[in-house]
Amino acid sequence: MNDPLRQTAPDAVGLIQHKISVPDVPERLVPRPRIDKALATLIERRQVVLVLATAGAGKTIAISQATTHLPHPVAWLSVDATDTRPGRLLAYLEDALGRHVPAARQVATRALRAGIQHVESAGLLAESLKGHPLVLVLDNLERLGVSGGGWEVLGAFLHYLPRTARAVLLSRRDIPPAVHRELDPTAVAGLREEDLAFTVEEAADALRLNDNSTIDAAEAVSATGGWVTGVLFEAWRSEEHTSVVGGEADPLHGYISSRILGELHRADRDFLVTTSVLDEVTAERARALGLGMPAKRLQSLRTVRLPVVWSHGGRTMRCHPRLREFLLEQLEHRDDAQLRRIRRAHGGLLAGEGHDEEATEVLLQAGEPAEARVCAARVIRHVIERLDLPVAERWLEAFGPVGSVGHEPTELTTARLMLAWARDDPRGGVAIADALLESGVREEVAEASQRAAALMIYCYAQCGRVEDVDEILRLADPGGEVAAVRYGLGTIYASYRTDTPPELTGGPFDAAVLVAKYWFGHLTDLDVSLQSHWGTSLATPWQIGALRAQGHTRRALELYERTRHSVSNSLSLRMVVPELLMDAGRPAEAIAALEEGRKLALDTGAHAWYLGFTEGLVKLRTVDHRDAAASMGLLDELEKDPLIEHALQLRAKARTWRGWLLLRGGADVEALACLRDAVSLLETGGLFLELPIAAVLLAEAEWRAGHEDEADRAADLALETSGRLGSHHVLLRILTEFPAVVSRRIDAEADTDTPWHAVGRALAAQGKANIQVTERTPTVTVTELGRHALAVDGVEAHLRISKSLELLSYLSSRHGHAADRRDVLDALFTRDDRSTRAYLRQAVHQLNLALPPRLRLVVEQNRLALADEVVRGCQSLRFEADLAQAHRLTGRARLSAIEAVLARNEGDYLLDRTSQWVEERRRTLSQRAADALSSAAELALRLHQYGDAARLCDRATALDPLREVAWRVRMRAANALGDDDGVLTAFLGCEAALARIDASPSPSTRKLLKQLQR
Repeated sequence: MNDPLRQTAPDAVGLIQHKISVPDVPERLVPRPRIDKALATLIERRQVVLVLATAGAGKTIAISQATTHLPHPVAWLSVDATDTRPGRLLAYLEDALGRHVPAARQVATRALRAGIQHVESAGLLAESLKGHPLVLVLDNLERLGVSGGGWEVLGAFLHYLPRTARAVLLSRRDIPPAVHRELDPTAVAGLREEDLAFTVEEAADALRLNDNSTIDAAEAVSATGGWVTGVLFEAWRSEEHTSVVGGEADPLHGYISSRILGELHRADRDFLVTTSVLDEVTAERARALGLGMPAKRLQSLRTVRLPVVWSHGGRTMRCHPRLREFLLEQLEHRDDAQLRRIRRAHGGLLAGEGHDEEATEVLLQAGEPAEARVCAARVIRHVIERLDLPVAERWLEAFGPVGSVGHEPTELTTARLMLAWARDDPRGGVAIADALLESGVREEVAEASQRAAALMIYCYAQCGRVEDVDEILRLADPGGEVAAVRYGLGTIYASYRTDTPPELTGGPFDAAVLVAKYWFGHLTDLDVSLQSHWGTSLATPWQIGALRAQGHTRRALELYERTRHSVSNSLSLRMVVPELLMDAGRPAEAIAALEEGRKLALDTGAHAWYLGFTEGLVKLRTVDHRDAAASMGLLDELEKDPLIEHALQLRAKARTWRGWLLLRGGADVEALACLRDAVSLLETGGLFLELPIAAVLLAEAEWRAGHEDEADRAADLALETSGRLGSHHVLLRILTEFPAVVSRRIDAEADTDTPWHAVGRALAAQGKANIQVTERTPTVTVTELGRHALAVDGVEAHLRISKSLELLSYLSSRHGHAADRRDVLDALFTRDDRSTRAYLRQAVHQLNLALPPRLRLVVEQNRLALADEVVRGCQSLRFEADLAQAHRLTGRARLSAIEAVLARNEGDYLLDRTSQWVEERRRTLSQRAADALSSAAELALRLHQYGDAARLCDRATALDPLREVAWRVRMRAANALGDDDGVLTAFLGCEAALARIDASPSPSTRKLLKQLQR
């Protein structure tokens, strides 16, 4: 079908466009309406159509021909061996789909940038097709191998494919079982080998079209079973396809050797074998391989019946896959010198066409690392940033170490440093920088490449080589990525601190800025999506830490579980996650993670990281009330290290934890000195994340010393700093050990509703807010808004009985998350008889089959109850809890949190259910949303965000038109925007809504209208 979007969508950089184009069909083609009709019928009735057949069965041509008659747009992707890399397969899928569905463009790319794994990114790409009728054809899937990352991506994509989209899968092999498990068996159908086989009539037509009317079509079909290639090329004469022909063990290869190549002129045969390295053969491309008279050879081949497709007026030839496989095998029989020459020419051709990644692979295969370096230098950065790190590592290993072959391109040196950072190997990065220094080019590289300079700075700093850091900073351009790394190091080394953070550029070094903002306590600034996949991977641990520090323990745990295997920088993860695990009630895991990080830092030479892990270990041991003497020993080791004099943050936190331990031990005088020093250092360094802890400890120490005013000032500093963090979570955690600090401040306040009173109330309720997770249990998620689904560890369960899900949601909505059988029957079926009781038993059984064994429904004495872990996964309950959490915040943080909660929970509750209890629950949740919108609108008005206030009011009144207070806020917002008509429109909207219940606006609303119209 002609699709205008296909004509206007820009080609993705570096992607081979013919892979995502519907293949051309032969000029002489037999119409096969029965296959066209069969495919159309299957696509109409089933979501996934499998076309599994042997080579030469005519899969590609039959399906490409059939799709021209479909009423929907057709996206096509011809897979090759390079698509086993999940990042590359996603790029091609995204581009193929984006040509027809604009909403799909950049979906996977943005997901990868956000730190989401390849598999989940594939699911998001699939969901972006919702509402768009489309047929996606995936050809040559056997080239993905029998398993691997490519199949995992494809399985996730198919699992989340919306009902409006269809997928047709073409392969010579069966689809792996892991992918089959992602598919609903009732949504899958297939075209079999016998469906594709020629009928006698089709064979006769095909033979006539190919000027071979002397052969009996019935005999040909009988001898070949209708195998398309066999019919067209007389393969039935090869003794039932089993005898060795032409010296080949494979019957098809023997046939090709004896009956196709054997009948060609030698020049044509050599031309076919040599050009087999090309997916599409033109005279120009063949000439690039060093072949003479290519136009003549193509003209000669046009006169012979061959299993190829001609296009562009006979100027372009593409071999049938099995023919090309055979030709490539024949190419391997040539001598090494010839092979090397052909591959070198092929690599040069690919490079000239802009396919540097493919060119690098071919040139390495040709034994031409020098030429491969040039191509790799242009593309390796993109390979790393899409997280295909093993590919980049393999290339660099083939090129040899730095300095082994002259002066390599700066881009490759930079890539080596990027991998060192991504692989937590600062010692390796330092080795690269030192090799550059030894060869006399470090200065040149630092001046030529900001990125290389920034990476050398980072690696030297982590290994404690401050003098080398200073030297690179002196040489490098101070802006951009160097500024980002310097800002990040300012959290450790006071001499590098700058007050103004550099602007985010969209590059991977934005991660360094976010790391610094974490330690500086600018936690809300971390809620961003970076444009670099690699930068996102590096920044994700600190985004987890920011969520934890703001008290969003559950969300932080979810992000951790979702990204723990995709984050490349495990040092960062081990630095941040232990405090999250401690908050979640898992101290043993937390301390073990720090011990592992400490060992990893020691093994990789990351000395600054090693000191950081030591400091973190002392903190968590202190929080967990572990052996104080051992913790003091670790602090002694830390404070004796020469690097500590440069590392302000480590020194400040070491003094804080020593002061804490001294307070516990009753050494109040020594504690006071430590804590005064710690608070001063943290304030000087602008390190606000830990300052609430140090300030509370100092308040306690000052009080014990009899310094009441100083104690109050320290406590107020803790409260003020906590407010800057956007959450009192860190403050509340330390106050649980020193509640007297808040009690004394409350006693000193004359009013009864001060910030200290609010902290006191929050502290009193703190025990109920904690999440206790003693061990890893499967994560159960129940989607209830917009759609109704149950997922276990991210895998959606397919329940045979829909009432099973309604039962789950009903129990979760009940007090105590349990109900008597009679109440359940009344709610779900409105009657109690033998039929409904049997149905309920089946619903319970199906639900328990879907749930993990430890989390199954409990049925005792005619009472049904849900496990707490299942309850916590119910979207509607999370929605209510998240709204309550959002209301604990203040200012813009509260407004942003409310909007984020509402954005995550759009759609009606149990959309396809009409039970009375569902209607009541739906009204309750709608009321909650309207309350939140109204509250957010009032807050936006107070924050002078008038446009936001108007928008939120419109949403609130759409949910609850009778909410008069929201109409008044809408009037005020319109007035603030200078929109006099908007004021009147809002009033009239209020008046019309109230008129439906025979009411009218209150006097206060009318009075407001008069005031605003003056």
